[in-house]
Amino acid sequence: MINNLLLFNKRHKSHHDSTGLISKYVPSEKADKSSFKAMLEIKPDDRKKAIYVHTPYCDKICSFCNLNRKQLDGSLDSYAEYIASEFDKYGQTTYFKESTFDVIFFGGGTPTIYKPKQLEIILQSIQRNVKPGENYEFTFETTLHNLTKEKLEVMMKYGVNRLSVGIQTFSERGRIFYNRTYSKNEVIEKLKKLKNFFKGEVCVDIIYNFPDQTIEEVVEDARIVKKLELGSASFYSLMVHEGSKLSKDIEAEKVIMEEDMKKDYLLYSHFVDEMLRENKYHILELTKIAKNGGDTYQYIQVRNSGGDTFPIGVGAGGSVQGIEVFRMNKEMSFYSKQTEYHAKFAKLSGIMQFPIISKESIKAILNEEEYTYFCEKMKNYGEEKLVIEKENSFNFTKDGVFWGNNLSIDIIGYILDKVFNK
Repeated sequence: MINNLLLFNKRHKSHHDSTGLISKYVPSEKADKSSFKAMLEIKPDDRKKAIYVHTPYCDKICSFCNLNRKQLDGSLDSYAEYIASEFDKYGQTTYFKESTFDVIFFGGGTPTIYKPKQLEIILQSIQRNVKPGENYEFTFETTLHNLTKEKLEVMMKYGVNRLSVGIQTFSERGRIFYNRTYSKNEVIEKLKKLKNFFKGEVCVDIIYNFPDQTIEEVVEDARIVKKLELGSASFYSLMVHEGSKLSKDIEAEKVIMEEDMKKDYLLYSHFVDEMLRENKYHILELTKIAKNGGDTYQYIQVRNSGGDTFPIGVGAGGSVQGIEVFRMNKEMSFYSKQTEYHAKFAKLSGIMQFPIISKESIKAILNEEEYTYFCEKMKNYGEEKLVIEKENSFNFTKDGVFWGNNLSIDIIGYILDKVFNK
C-alpha cells in the first residue's frame, strides 16, 4: 500500500457530489417551483423512491460538525407541525398517490430530539400520506441520550424499523474529543438495552482518526461492534469542516491535526481487517460494513441507483423525477433540472460507491465509447492493485475501497474529458 499512498494528493473521504464536476462540461438546466409542482401531477415512473426528512436541530453539537443544524433553544412544536403539513400537502399530489416508497429516512441534526407527542404528529401524517413498499426501510438517525422508551414505542408503532446511532467511537479519549455523552461502558450497556427493546436494526456510526488515536483504539471499536452484533457500522475518517468547533480550535492552535495519509490508511486497514475477521461482516459500500444477513441500508441503495429522494424539511435535498430540490427554508426551495449527462454520471458515481461494480450496470448507463474509456481506467486501477477484474464485474480491493471516492471522481473526469475534448 505504501506506493498507493502516493496515487492522489488528497483523499476524498465521503461520497462526492458529481454535479459540480459534470457542470464544468455541461451546464445544469433551470427549473422552478411551478415546473416542480407540474411534475408532481404526472404519473411517476417506476424508479425506486425514498423520502428524506431533515431536522436541523440538536441539543448538543459534536465538535466536528458544521452541517445544516443548530442547537435547540426552544420548542419544536411549530417545526413538527410544519413537517406534518408538508406531508399532508404533498400527499394530495399524483406523485404521492401513485408511488410506493421503499425508504423513509429521518436525518439531521437529531430527529429523536422531538418529544413523543411531536413524533406522533409527524408519524401520523406519514401514515396518512405515504404508501410504504413491501420490505420498506424506515430509519431514524439518533444519539443515545435522546432516546427514551416512550419515544421508541411511538416510533415502532408507526413502522420505524432501523436506527442509526451516532456513537463515533467507544474510546474514552475519543468520546471526550467528539463531545459525546456517556462513557464507553455506559454506551455499551445502553446499546445492549436498545437492541433488546427495539424491534428493528440497530446500526452505528464510527469516525476514526481523531488526534493521536491508536490502532488499539480503532480495533477495540470494531470488536465492540461485532460483540454487540450490531447491524452495521458506517466508518468515516474524521473530516475538518470549516465553521465547526474543531476547525476553530485548530485555527486557535488548541488542537493539533496534520494530514497523515499513512496513519489514515493504517487505522482504516486495521478497522476493516478486524470487522471482516471471522467472516461475519462484509463491506456493503465504501463507508459501511454490515453484518451478514443484517443491515442492507436500502436508503443508499435507492439514492445511488438513480432512484428518487423526495426532500422534506429545512435543509433537506434530493432529486425527484429528474428535478433537483434543496429546501433552503420553510418558504423557499432551489430547483434545477438534471441533464442527460448529470443523470448518467450521478448514477455512475453512485454505482461506484459499492465494492462490486457489475459490468452490465455500467453498460446500461454508458454508451459504447464511454464504456471503452471506463474500462481503460479500470485497467489502470487494476495495475495499481485497486481493482480486480472478474468476468462480470470490477471488484475493489481493500486499497480500492480506501481510495474509492477518488477513483469515482477520477474516472468521471477522465470520461468527460475524453468526450468533450476530442
